[in-house]
Amino acid sequence: MAIALIENICGLNHSPMKSKGRARKFIVLLVLLIASASPGRSQQSPPADTRTTLSSSATRIDKPINLDGTLDEGAWQSATAASGFVQSEPREGEAATERTEVKILFDANNLYVGVICFDSQPDGVMVHSLKEDFDPNDADYFQVILDTYQDQRSGFLFATNPMGAKRDSQVTDEGRATNTDWDTVWDVRVRRTSEGWSAEFVIPFKSLPFNEARSEQTWGINFARNIRRKNELDVWSPMPRRFGITRLSLAGELRGLEGIQRGRNLRLKPFIVAEVNRLAQSDHSVWKTKPGLDIKFSVTPSLTLDLTGNTDFSQVEVDEQQVNLTRFSQFFPEKREFFLENDGLFQLGDVPGERGPERGRETQLYFSRRIGLSDAGDPLPILGGSRLSGQAGGYRIGLLNMQTKKFGGRPGNNYAVARLRRDIFSNSDIGVIFTNRQATEGKDYNRVWGTDANFKFWQNLDLNGYIAQSATDGLTGENWTRKARADWRDENIRMNVAYSDVEQNFNPEIGYTQRPGIRYFSSRNEAFVRTFWKSWLRQLRPHVYYTRQTDQQNRPVSKEGHYALFEFQLQNGSGFEIFYNTFYERLDVPFAIRRDIPKQPNISIPAGLYQYDQWVFELNSDPSRMFSSSVTFKTGDFYSGTTNQLTVSGDFRPSYHLLVQNRYSYSGVDLKEGSFSTHLFRSRMDYYLSTRALFNAFVQYNTDRKQVTSNIRFNFIHRPLSDLFLVFNEAREVTGARRSDRALTLKYTQLFSF
Repeated sequence: MAIALIENICGLNHSPMKSKGRARKFIVLLVLLIASASPGRSQQSPPADTRTTLSSSATRIDKPINLDGTLDEGAWQSATAASGFVQSEPREGEAATERTEVKILFDANNLYVGVICFDSQPDGVMVHSLKEDFDPNDADYFQVILDTYQDQRSGFLFATNPMGAKRDSQVTDEGRATNTDWDTVWDVRVRRTSEGWSAEFVIPFKSLPFNEARSEQTWGINFARNIRRKNELDVWSPMPRRFGITRLSLAGELRGLEGIQRGRNLRLKPFIVAEVNRLAQSDHSVWKTKPGLDIKFSVTPSLTLDLTGNTDFSQVEVDEQQVNLTRFSQFFPEKREFFLENDGLFQLGDVPGERGPERGRETQLYFSRRIGLSDAGDPLPILGGSRLSGQAGGYRIGLLNMQTKKFGGRPGNNYAVARLRRDIFSNSDIGVIFTNRQATEGKDYNRVWGTDANFKFWQNLDLNGYIAQSATDGLTGENWTRKARADWRDENIRMNVAYSDVEQNFNPEIGYTQRPGIRYFSSRNEAFVRTFWKSWLRQLRPHVYYTRQTDQQNRPVSKEGHYALFEFQLQNGSGFEIFYNTFYERLDVPFAIRRDIPKQPNISIPAGLYQYDQWVFELNSDPSRMFSSSVTFKTGDFYSGTTNQLTVSGDFRPSYHLLVQNRYSYSGVDLKEGSFSTHLFRSRMDYYLSTRALFNAFVQYNTDRKQVTSNIRFNFIHRPLSDLFLVFNEAREVTGARRSDRALTLKYTQLFSF
């Protein structure tokens, strides 16, 4: 019933010719809407609630603040304090159990945020890391979010913990995409006292995009404080617990910013890379040096141009290996800094909102790992590129162009992405996208164009969808994809339904699709039950997920059910879950589940229909403790046989200087066609000499590859956004000749701001 309804709404149950005609008309209509729609703020509908918007005032000062973490200067004493924080967790709307006061100052160049986090048990304040972009869930922290456009959609988040570690993020669409890899120039100092702890932030105006045309700025603002020993989250401007601080439509206002200018904000970041490589097949080392340059320039106060030349990502951490028992390629996240900034702007539909393994199933028209990386994840040399991104009126604009070099017999390629979004109503948008990959030799090309729409109603209902077409040299017809999705979320329930159709020849080569030729339906239903046992049990979350995939003739090819009747979330952050999974798989051709493993026989599962069930048990302890761990055990049937899978991880934090993480995964499969098992070991150690110096070692071993891979890095931030990296990589065989590939890399970057 639900599938038929969505098909009728989207016009997907018509003939191919009629469907394509409707799709083209829909794209033309949406492009016209984008061109004619007025800016989002001018058409905002009134909020569904009648809450009073909190307001805070910034006080102008004549000279800079001495940044030492102590709010003892006269300017702080005369500033008005924002207080009256309330709980978001665990008792929504009740007064915070500890007092927090925030004051805001500014001068011609900087915004200053001062906070005093009073604590009745100052020795109970928790901090576990000095890492930049630290994990905020396992310790105390304070954060401020600034909606500098006051569009109630996008913002910039700055956070610190009681030892002065820094975390910054770029927020898009009220958290639908939150980019923790976004970096800008700012600073913070903290001070521990007998009353708790305090912090002083300094954020240069040149680090924040905003509309300089306004003589007096009014920004959206909110503050949040985490008291980890109580697992309590307090916010200044109240909001339902299902939203985080990124829900900018529920933020307060910051007033009083007058006569401020961002300036031209030109940043030059030259770098030099020196590297020595020694391959297992060679008896000598290869030395090379590589200079490069990154440039960032504010074309307008809200539109930024990024240029990169002779691009290098040698300092990036290696991917974590995975055990793949599916028929489809694995999904690895992007880690390269240049591609991560403003990444959410380039996404189509609601991809950033997809979580967990569902992200790997979601078709994406733009996925940056397809640029400068082979299918195996090996780097391909990038000559350079550019990106123009930001806002212009009611539009959000993203333009990307990258050029790779000819390498290893592969021709160079030019990659281009154009994204345009128009804000409409109070918090909705419509947009278009175009991607193009063009080889520098021959006629080899791939192009994709599409359009999407995202609508929000009553703070509870999200509706979104997209439609797109690809064009590839040598492929014609059956080259469309489309999706519709609805999501309802309130305090007690969440209901989600989605339908997508990926035709056989739809081919996004600068994107990602797990499985072409498939129609995909999913339903997700969850209940959030707050209990009477508040002293130890915080929430029950029974939930049911269901997915169904058919081919283009609507013949079922895959079904999956996930039934979790027991999920307990305790007050201290630990939890336990038992769930039951059901599977239906139709194989039209044999599935080579085990192949190309040295000294191991190939194993293929014959074509046929398979139905099987599995039980899964998950347990995780309190992540704020010195020792914490998690266990996942999966057991049951698997195609023609059975499987047992175990994952055990443990974290050790003796102090905020040191973190040791170990993870072991076992996958055992016993089929009629053969049996096999795989063991995967991963160990990571982070040692923080200070908030500006980090030593990191990551080692992993896979029994299939019979190889130990090591990635050892030292990072020294010698000034804001300027780094010295020393990186050692090794891949060592543990059998036979025990050969190894080794590389030692030195990378130095220096930021110049004008």
